[in-house]
Amino acid sequence: MKRLMNIREFPQQKLSDAFAGPLVLDREFRKSGASAWACLALVIIVYDVYAIRSKKIETLTKSFWRLTEKPTTGSIFIGVWLGLTFHLLIEKLVRKKIPYKGVNL
Repeated sequence: MKRLMNIREFPQQKLSDAFAGPLVLDREFRKSGASAWACLALVIIVYDVYAIRSKKIETLTKSFWRLTEKPTTGSIFIGVWLGLTFHLLIEKLVRKKIPYKGVNL
């Protein structure tokens, strides 16, 4: 597919190009995302420690268990968790096996 230079690129097209292109795991010029993962882990640990010590709020684990007990909310939370698992663990394996078909940009 050729793109004309005077036509604005839509977000859907950018997303499509990201999935149609080859899987590149190099950081290139970008900063590492490791600091964001560390911050996320720190926030979760701090929240759970506060929840355990204060006994005023439930831990994230207890909240997940409670919310997945009901069929309606359980389906939503399990679906979100499965989607996140697919995105983080399985998508890379799938995209590596799909042969790259060059897209004319």
